Amino acid sequence: MLEWLFFFLIFNTKGAVLNFFFYVLLAGFFLFFVLPISLVLRANRPESSTPTNAEISLGLYRACMGIAIQIRDGQMSAHLILFGRVIPHPSLRLSTEKKTICNASSDAEVSPQDHPALPSHSPLPSEKLKHKNELKAMDWIRIGLPPALHLLKRFPRVFSFYSVLMRGHWGLGDPMQTGALYGCQRALMALPFKRLRLELIPDFCNQGFIGQARIAIGIYMGALLLIALGFALHAGLRYMQARYTSRPLRFF
Repeated sequence: MLEWLFFFLIFNTKGAVLNFFFYVLLAGFFLFFVLPISLVLRANRPESSTPTNAEISLGLYRACMGIAIQIRDGQMSAHLILFGRVIPHPSLRLSTEKKTICNASSDAEVSPQDHPALPSHSPLPSEKLKHKNELKAMDWIRIGLPPALHLLKRFPRVFSFYSVLMRGHWGLGDPMQTGALYGCQRALMALPFKRLRLELIPDFCNQGFIGQARIAIGIYMGALLLIALGFALHAGLRYMQARYTSRPLRFF
């Protein structure tokens, strides 16, 4: 009796664990495809003589959990993000140096006798047989142009604009160009966009940018998946029509 009770408890425990993992996967699927993924780009340059420090972070729903890639002093590292804050440790260094392999013998040291002799009369490559129903370049344009236009039309729905912040000093090589660009900046600041903040001071003597910049956008992976599936289905149907029917394709 006790053995049957023990097996019954083990079976129920396994079922509860499987149900827990199933609900966790379902919640992760919902968070990934329904809620937006935040993409934040940061750049900071305190002085003109110092290199620019950059950071690219990806997180679920306003960076509650994600990963960040930082570039500081020419070194690239990856960090975890929890509730909008980057955890400095633990971090993973990402090396960008390429390893070179030294060959013991170069082509210059190899004698001509070591190379295989090429035949004097090499056969010409045979031409590939073309199918009767092979599509031309104009047919491929007719197939892909309307789906591509629909994709570009719906592509802005994938992104959600959060905020843009730029603060610091900037200047161009020509003072006239600096003044003209500063006029465009003043025009942008007059627009009623609360998510756009430009706290920039023009520098007519020095060239370059000193300060910090931050761009935050949201990406809806579910909408991106639906748009990609619609593009593939539309292009596939037009390909089937061009290949296996006699009806002519139109550009639009």
